[in-house]
Amino acid sequence: MRANHFLQIYNQVALAVFLTCGLVFLGAIAVAWWNSTQGELIEEPWDTASATPPAGEELETSQGTITVYKSRSPDDPEAVRNVRYVAMSSGKIARITDDTNASVYGERGVGELGRVALVKTGMRQDRPVFDIVFIAVPKLDRHVIAKSVDALDTVQKLDDSLFSAIIWDSVEDARFVIVDAHTGAIRDTRSLNFPDTRRTSGDS
Repeated sequence: MRANHFLQIYNQVALAVFLTCGLVFLGAIAVAWWNSTQGELIEEPWDTASATPPAGEELETSQGTITVYKSRSPDDPEAVRNVRYVAMSSGKIARITDDTNASVYGERGVGELGRVALVKTGMRQDRPVFDIVFIAVPKLDRHVIAKSVDALDTVQKLDDSLFSAIIWDSVEDARFVIVDAHTGAIRDTRSLNFPDTRRTSGDS
């Protein structure tokens, strides 16, 4: 009887040791798996838990509110991309450019006539060239004022349908223009013959 009793105790101890080792082994596997999955989560580029919802800029006009959405450019801190305007009275949407990856510079208002911006379209002699795009308010019609220019300087509202601007077609050539905000057509243009052809206004 005593031998059987010792055998039972031995079997119970052996079983306990076996189960303990098994649990330790499974725990080690679980810890290794957890660490590997955490590494994958850290590398995930989009964290939905901390993502900021889109927020547009509201522009008040005599014809109602315009909401502006834009994205930061990953390549140039001075540029934005994918600029969109939404008319809150109708839901109509207009874009500065259909190319959502194009770099947009100097996006600004021209009184309540609309918004103007430079859209980068290429390079010329190691300098970027731009199209000047105007979005008329409140209809949100898009007009290309000029193409392949070097810069756009001062823009000023003249009355309820006209605005003026200084356009640099190249580093040497500048012109003063008057633009019809409803059609985007240049009504008048005058060459600016500066004795010193270096620009005195801010570059755009």
